[in-house]
Amino acid sequence: MSKRTVFSVLLVYILVGVSGILRANEAPYVSYIYDYWGQTAPAPRAYLPERIVTGQIGDLGGLIEPRDVFVQNNKIYLADTGNKRIIVFDDKWEIERVIDGFVIEGTKQGFSDPFGLHVTPDGTMFIADRNAARIVVLTQEGNLLRILGAPPPDEDGVIPEDFRYRPRKVAVDQAGRIYVVAEDVYDGILEFDADGAFRGFVGAPRVRLNIAQYLWRLVSTQAQRERMQLFLPTEYSNLDIDERGFIYTTVASSNVNELDVIRRLNPSGADVLRRRGFSPPMGDYGSVFLDEDGQLVYSRSAFVDVVAREYGVYSALDRTRGRVFTYDGEGNLLYVFGGIGNQRGTFQVPSALATLGDKLLVLDAVRNELTVFRPTLYAKLIHAAIESHYTGQYDAARELWSQVLSLNGNYDLAYTGIGQALLRTGRYREAMDYFRAGQNREDYSEAFQLYRREILMRNFGRFMQVLLSVWILSLVNGKLQLTTRGRSWFADLSSRARSQASQELSPRQAAFIRYLDSLGYALYVVRHPFDGFWDLKHEKRGTVQAAVTLVALLSLVFVFMRQYTGFIFNTRRLTEMNVFVEFGSVLVPVILWMIVSWSLTTLMEGKGTFRDIVIATAYALTPLIIINFPLTIISGYLTLQEGVFYYIFLAISILWAGGLLIIGTMLTHDYSMKKTLLTCFLTIIGILVVLFIALLMIGVMGQVVAWVRDIYREILFRL
Repeated sequence: MSKRTVFSVLLVYILVGVSGILRANEAPYVSYIYDYWGQTAPAPRAYLPERIVTGQIGDLGGLIEPRDVFVQNNKIYLADTGNKRIIVFDDKWEIERVIDGFVIEGTKQGFSDPFGLHVTPDGTMFIADRNAARIVVLTQEGNLLRILGAPPPDEDGVIPEDFRYRPRKVAVDQAGRIYVVAEDVYDGILEFDADGAFRGFVGAPRVRLNIAQYLWRLVSTQAQRERMQLFLPTEYSNLDIDERGFIYTTVASSNVNELDVIRRLNPSGADVLRRRGFSPPMGDYGSVFLDEDGQLVYSRSAFVDVVAREYGVYSALDRTRGRVFTYDGEGNLLYVFGGIGNQRGTFQVPSALATLGDKLLVLDAVRNELTVFRPTLYAKLIHAAIESHYTGQYDAARELWSQVLSLNGNYDLAYTGIGQALLRTGRYREAMDYFRAGQNREDYSEAFQLYRREILMRNFGRFMQVLLSVWILSLVNGKLQLTTRGRSWFADLSSRARSQASQELSPRQAAFIRYLDSLGYALYVVRHPFDGFWDLKHEKRGTVQAAVTLVALLSLVFVFMRQYTGFIFNTRRLTEMNVFVEFGSVLVPVILWMIVSWSLTTLMEGKGTFRDIVIATAYALTPLIIINFPLTIISGYLTLQEGVFYYIFLAISILWAGGLLIIGTMLTHDYSMKKTLLTCFLTIIGILVVLFIALLMIGVMGQVVAWVRDIYREILFRL
């Protein structure tokens, strides 16, 4: 695709879509997108209502509880369930024909409950007649081809004798295999071959137990478990088949895992849906669950239909909020539109979803109408960019994503799209910047790995010179023993300062050297904890000043980590970071540990003073300083695959500090290991109790302040 072609496409999109932007207020719903942290950000409307098919349809009367709509060869097939008929429209929305029955053995027979339908490219119609327990297969003209009844019971028990067959939805793949979603069937989708023979079930959704149910099943007896309600998998609500034969399915119930509300099944029934977006394709989540008062609302999206589109894109219809969610093949949310209401473009009970070219059709079973939505320039640019990327036109994709960003600067996927285009053309450093802006850590890691290799190859000579210089310096140091001499000199100076025997040192110099010596002794404690903690208490090798310094350094290191950890491993929202809160998140637990530990050990015959506890606690946390500071710097030069080393050293620092804290408590108070572990456990419980009481007091004080403020305002009002 040349640049001239790209600009021509953009010009056409502007001319076609500008009216949609100018009249965007026609839609009574807001549009939004989710960011990396689950917060909603405003976005342009992707679709606007263009036409509503409702009320009287010629002389046929209005729709009654329509349940399904399907588009094939620019013809719209609508299941008017309440009127027990199928209505066929042409692409100009003129009624082409109405099918209210079929002739079988010379007798016309009507539909009982046409709930779902599918039309093949040759015009063959498959109609799920729910209450009649059958799939009716008709020709394009409405003549009966065959009727597929309920699958017969078998000796293996796959289909039981009392099986009640109520087909709700039907789909047919390119090989002629028929897939049926039936009511109250928990084993998955029923599969029939091209001849109508039952072949088995495909892809049963997994059940999800809540914590209370899971714990109860663990502690209950066998008899109690037998009397429990069965935890059955949830039935599918709808399905659609893409051009490659994969089955997209939806689950409307909340009993399944959130990952399974939309699935993409291969012919063997395995779920192969990609979920690489900021969250799995699950509809609304995060901040949307907060009502106007900031209270948490425990309701999630319930999908009733899904439609596969071009280039891996698919759209799903949410019954709970009346919204259409569209995702790309990687699981990234592209846009959201729709809502619950009585206005144009909103729904009461949305029941089905279909595509007509680039338009979307949404059926409402209560308002008895079909709403046709047309794409705006915003949606057209998104789909054009995906198409360009899918077909390998990366320069065109980059220009189209840039146009998307000009309409919506909050669109993280556009940054990723530009980054991917730059990555494919070898511009790794620029790609990294766009991946960072789009919060795409996986692709950022790939771009950084290639960029790092490029830099190393370009500067290989300098890199080897640095290594050689370091090696020579180490040889010189080993030959002259400079490090050993320096340590001996400082040890001698520290010894004289501690004994105050040197006449060359002023009291201030001696105190400063003792401070440096006690601070440096932390390195000995972390390597020789038993000797080190013994010396801290009995030989007075530690000081309160050094302990305060270590705690201050620990706080600084943690703030440094939160701010400067490499992008790949740092998922915090840095723009909202509060330095005082970060300091408090370190200082408050450490100080509480010291106070609660002193309170408990006083009652448990501990031999350490509060000074001993402060020093031992601070020195025990030294590994968090000496490991996490360099680790934070190194994290900026690691890829995602190398992150295992980052997390290993992070875990080592925590376990090392925890072990030192236990040893320090044991030696400070002369406890046994058993009593030490009990003391540490009770200290943690005590910290939680103190925090609970503090939060309770803060809440009470807030209520008191609010009460006093209200009284004051009332007095002023009455005066």
